Amino acid sequence: MASSNLPLARGLPVVGSVFDMARDMRAFLTDNYHELGPVYGMRLLNRRFTVLAGVEANRFLARQGTKHFRSFEFWSGFNAWFGAARSTLSADGAEHAAFRRTLKRGYSREYAVEHMGGMIDIARREIAAWPTERPMAAVPALQRIVTDQVGTLVAGVSPRPYNDDLVCYVHGLLSATVVPRPYLRWSPRFRRASAQVDKLYNEVIECHSGTMRERHGAAPDLIDDLLDLHEEDPKFFPEADLKIAAMGPFVAALDTVAGTCAFMLYALLRNPDVLEKVREEANALLSGDVPADQALREMDAMHRAAMETMRMYPVTPLLVRTAANSFEFAGHRIPAGERVMIATAVPHYLPEFFPEPERFDIDRYTPERAEHKQPYVYAPFGLGPHRCLGNGFAEVQIAATMATILHEVDLDPDRAGYSLKTTQMPLPAPDESFKVRVRGRRGAPQPLAEQKPWGALGAVLGGALWGALGAEAAREAFRSLTPAHLSRRQLSR
Repeated sequence: MASSNLPLARGLPVVGSVFDMARDMRAFLTDNYHELGPVYGMRLLNRRFTVLAGVEANRFLARQGTKHFRSFEFWSGFNAWFGAARSTLSADGAEHAAFRRTLKRGYSREYAVEHMGGMIDIARREIAAWPTERPMAAVPALQRIVTDQVGTLVAGVSPRPYNDDLVCYVHGLLSATVVPRPYLRWSPRFRRASAQVDKLYNEVIECHSGTMRERHGAAPDLIDDLLDLHEEDPKFFPEADLKIAAMGPFVAALDTVAGTCAFMLYALLRNPDVLEKVREEANALLSGDVPADQALREMDAMHRAAMETMRMYPVTPLLVRTAANSFEFAGHRIPAGERVMIATAVPHYLPEFFPEPERFDIDRYTPERAEHKQPYVYAPFGLGPHRCLGNGFAEVQIAATMATILHEVDLDPDRAGYSLKTTQMPLPAPDESFKVRVRGRRGAPQPLAEQKPWGALGAVLGGALWGALGAEAAREAFRSLTPAHLSRRQLSR
C-alpha cells in the first residue's frame, strides 16, 4: 500500500519510470529531489515505491533504520534462486548481527591487507595477458581480476574457468530482483550458467570439506567460518542457506569493486595530473622497498581518487527496503508494508555539500576541506545496519588492483575524447563502449624462479585456450592442465 498524496516522479503509462532509471538512476533520483522534495512516489512497471532522498533520508536511515525498515521482501526472490530461506542480505535484527559476526573476519580490511600480495600477483597475471594490438572492454577485464582475487583468497577457489557463466548468472538474478523476469528460469543460456555456478560452488565446498579443511596449514578463510557456523548451529544456519553465503564474495565483487575500478580508470585517464600522482604511489607500493601495509597507508592520492570516484559514480546509489512500521517523514505518513527506496547517493551531487559536483576533484578529501565528513552527505557503502560489511576489504582491493594496473601498463582510451556511457542494470557501471588500449608495459617481469606456479604462464595459456577452443572446451583443457584448484592453498605452498 502506497501513500496516495505523495508527488509522483515522471513516467510513462504501464512502464512508469523504468526508462529514466535505466538511463541514469543517480541523476534521475537527484533531479526528482530538486523538483519534488525529499519524499515522492515512483512507479516501476506494476510496482510503486516511496522514495526518500537527501541528507534527511540518510539521517533517518542511519538513526531509525533498524526500527522502521526490513530487507526480507526485496531479497526473498534472490534467496529463492539459491534455494535459501534467508541470507545476510535479507536478514535483520539479531539474525543479521549474527551473520555479520561470522563474516566479519573474511570481509575485513585486515584480511585484505594480509592477502594483498596475492591480490597483486593475480592482477599481474591477468594484466600480462592483456592484448597490446586491439582495444579491450574495461569492465569485463576488471571483473576477471577482482573475482579471481576474491575467489582465490576468500573462498579458496579461482572462478576463472567459470567467469562468463558467473557474470550471466549474477546479472540475471540481480536484474530479476529489481524487475521480475519469470522467463529467466527457462532461458537456455541462464540454465547453462546456473549449472556451471553449481559446479563452482561444489568445488568451493569440496576444497573446504573433510580432511581438506587442514589444507597444508593455511589460515581459515570465510568459507571455513561459514562451515563452522553451520556445524555449531545447523538450525540457525542450515545447509540449504550455505550456497548463497558461500557465493556471496563472488556476487559482491563482480559489480561493486569491478565497476568502481572501471569508473576510476575512466576518471584517471581524463585527469592526467591525478593519474601521475596516483601512479607515483603505485610504484612505491609495487617496488617492495616499503612494507605493503605501510605503503598502503601512505597512498594518499590513491585513497582520495577512489573516494571521489565513489562520490561521482556510486555503484549502489539506492537501497530498497520495506517499511516494517509506519513512520512520519518530511510531513508525510509512510504506512507499514510500503516499498521504500532510500536514495543514499543524492547528497553526493548537492552543491551545498560538494561544490561543483560534476567536477572530479580529489582535494575535497584533504583535511582542510573534508567535504565528505559533513554528517550523512557521503554514503558510498550505504548507511544503517546493512552498511557494506566489506567496505574495508573493498578499499584495499581497489587500491591494490588499480596500483598494479598503473604500475604495469600505460593505457589510453580506445577513442580520443570518449564520453562515458553507462549501464544501470544490475548496478551502475561503464558500458562496453568504454574500451582501453595498452600503449606500453612498465613493470619488469618477475624472474622465472620467483614466479608462482601457473602464474603468468597460466594466465596467457588460459587466454589462448579460450580463444582457440571456446569456453566449454577451454574449461576442460584448463582443468586437465592444472593439477588441482588454482587456489590460495596451492599458491601459498
